[in-house]
Amino acid sequence: MNKYFSNPELKRSSMIIVILAFITLMASFFTIKISYEKMKINYTESNMAIAGQIIKNHPELSSEIIPLITKGTDKSHIEEGKRILNEYGFNENLKIEFIPAMENSYNMALKGILISLVCFFVIVFWGNYIQYMIIYKRLEKLILGAQNIVEYNFDIGIYENAEGTFAKLAHSFNNMRVIMKNNFSAVEKEKKFLVDTLSDISHQLKTPISSLIIYNDILLERNLDEEKRKEFLENSKNQLNRIEWLVKSLLRLAKLDAGVIKFEKIGYDINKTVADAVEVLKAKAEQEKIDLDFQNKSSQIIMEHDPNWLREGIVNIIKNSLEHTERGGKVEVSTERTPVCIRIIVKDNGEGIPKEEIPHIFKRFYKGKKSKNSESVGIGLALSKSIVEGHGGIIEVRSKVKEGTTFTITFLASN
Repeated sequence: MNKYFSNPELKRSSMIIVILAFITLMASFFTIKISYEKMKINYTESNMAIAGQIIKNHPELSSEIIPLITKGTDKSHIEEGKRILNEYGFNENLKIEFIPAMENSYNMALKGILISLVCFFVIVFWGNYIQYMIIYKRLEKLILGAQNIVEYNFDIGIYENAEGTFAKLAHSFNNMRVIMKNNFSAVEKEKKFLVDTLSDISHQLKTPISSLIIYNDILLERNLDEEKRKEFLENSKNQLNRIEWLVKSLLRLAKLDAGVIKFEKIGYDINKTVADAVEVLKAKAEQEKIDLDFQNKSSQIIMEHDPNWLREGIVNIIKNSLEHTERGGKVEVSTERTPVCIRIIVKDNGEGIPKEEIPHIFKRFYKGKKSKNSESVGIGLALSKSIVEGHGGIIEVRSKVKEGTTFTITFLASN
């Protein structure tokens, strides 16, 4: 029961009833006391009138009458009086209206008690009415809040300053509202993400598929020599390879963004992961006549990470640096560890990135205005960013046009 009395509404109504009951009791007590005083006065006046009349007519009886009034009577006198008065119909069964002194006091007491009770019930009724009006208004707020949620309006909350059940209900309702709002936002983001992904895939596949249709039509409708036929077939193969790579990359990126992929993190040397990434692009760097160099300032840096995924992310960053560095240029890759963090740095002396383009380079399918690589679709850096962030890291970019670009991947040393 104590837990219910922590409710302010129950406390208030119980206190009001107790106070009203006490007031009614006190009013009844004072009414009875006043009636008693009135009755006493009427009784005294009645005795005075009887004694006065008898003594006036029979003065010699004063010595007998006065002691009877002041000292009381014995049982024999009472019985004798009953016998005499009974002959005139005056006995215990006599109705109170035939005793004026008693009737006035009785009516006064009855009226006082009835008025007290009526006031008590009227006040309790109105107090109860007001209390329930307050409760229903609070319930109407909850109903309004629920209707807003049904209509996908999650911005109207229910707030209660007092303690008690309604405050707990309001708090729980607001928590539910916030959770539903977050879930609804997540569903909307997922829908938008799905629409954007499908739009991206269809947009990026449009060009290679159109090329394949053209190549196929040429091969079917024209008589080509063997050399030309092989050339078109080779182009078709390249477009198919591009489609395969594009679809795989988009699916990987979509899975990363949706949080479907779980990285299999192990305690592994980050230097080995970076060295493997550099090794993948050594042949490309040699072909482009670019010096690709890896330097590690610490012999071993153990960090919890998924070597395969993180290697892919680093490969994309190094590949981007190679694509924007002229022949004879240099791309330096290095790692370092401090007491606070672990860094992977990819630095080139290539063409650089204009300041206004830096905020956009990690967006999907973004290509710089001066990009010379027609085959690039702008997925690599977006994929790298998702992989690094999935490992709890961040990527920073510093660049100056015609001087070069530096990508810095940073992880907390606790990783």
